[in-house]
Amino acid sequence: MQLNTRVVRGSVLVFYLLVGLEIVIMISPFAAYFYGAYGPLLNWLYSHPATAWLTGFFLPHAVVANSAVLNFMNALGRTLFSVGILAFLFGAVQIYSAKFRRKGVVTGLLYRWVRHPQYLFLAIAGFGLLLFWPRFFILILYVTMLFVYYLLARHEEQRMLNQHGDSYRAYMQRTAMFLPGNPGAKLFRLLFGWVKQPGLALALAYVTVLVLSVAAAFGLRKITIANISLAWLPQQEIAAISITPRSEDELRALVESALADSAVNEALAGFREQGHRGFLVHVMPQHYMMQGLFLQPQQSSMPGRGRSWRGVLGFLFPFFSGHSHHDMMMHDTGGPVQMVVSQLTWPDGRYAAFDKALAFTVKHLPLLKLDLDPATGQVLVLAHTPPRNYWGQMPMPAY
Repeated sequence: MQLNTRVVRGSVLVFYLLVGLEIVIMISPFAAYFYGAYGPLLNWLYSHPATAWLTGFFLPHAVVANSAVLNFMNALGRTLFSVGILAFLFGAVQIYSAKFRRKGVVTGLLYRWVRHPQYLFLAIAGFGLLLFWPRFFILILYVTMLFVYYLLARHEEQRMLNQHGDSYRAYMQRTAMFLPGNPGAKLFRLLFGWVKQPGLALALAYVTVLVLSVAAAFGLRKITIANISLAWLPQQEIAAISITPRSEDELRALVESALADSAVNEALAGFREQGHRGFLVHVMPQHYMMQGLFLQPQQSSMPGRGRSWRGVLGFLFPFFSGHSHHDMMMHDTGGPVQMVVSQLTWPDGRYAAFDKALAFTVKHLPLLKLDLDPATGQVLVLAHTPPRNYWGQMPMPAY
């Protein structure tokens, strides 16, 4: 039984980190290998209308929102993830060094305050990751892992009681499980104490937390869409999103300037003849560092290339480095703007109308890339693009 539990524990942690660390791996040279395994799962979820919404995002990731609170949550997510992982590693060093020296039960430093600091810090890191890379799929996985951590902690405590008896029982009585004061246990007893079977009570708690979390995420998604720079152009069948904050009139004027170019109009007409019913246009700085979310960028602008160690630290610890969400995403804001014109498709492959551009189950893949001089309204560069982003044809955030 002990071996089986170790296998389960290891499998759960590996799976959680594999999926949860998507955003960390995607900016590394290992992205192609990672998505070779993880990509089919995302595409499988997307290919079924009942599960396609799981690949969607409920907080801004690709854009700087018109809300200081939403932008703060993004920076907070990166900070919590980094601090949580470092604290987890510190706890791991503490406990494994004690095992190596045969010190018995570890009760000092982090373990003086809570019995399971490693699970606590993994939960903090996971929450930070969720704020920064907020897929519905990762939200459900995160809530599930919290309850798995609880079950694993309970099993470990029973094993420690069997090995150390009264000394560990006394440690349990004076030390909280995950948070000082045990607020989670108190809330659990208040809401589900009336249920006589412990297993049933825990199952009800899991379903309740999961439903409330998903409902809150739906609400956050509405708030996010209401706070991004967005313009609708019905006559041109275009929805436009600006990566940096712009007024609706300014955004519409930029797109209309591009549409005044005969080559752009000719290209869009050709796509309409193929059956396209609308387009999504992203307007971004020419050197936007996360360009790969929307198209296959040139080799020189691939995510993660040329980033200094200071840039990496600023990315992971924005509050301590002074790097805002805006700074993280912009290389510069002068000169021409770049526009990526994307197709819109439903999970069954049918083209979606422009007014469905932000629907849960609509995926965008690039068709055209153009550079526009805002001062003159002149299209400087126009190029057809392969229908893929940097990581293939993965569902990526529209905002």
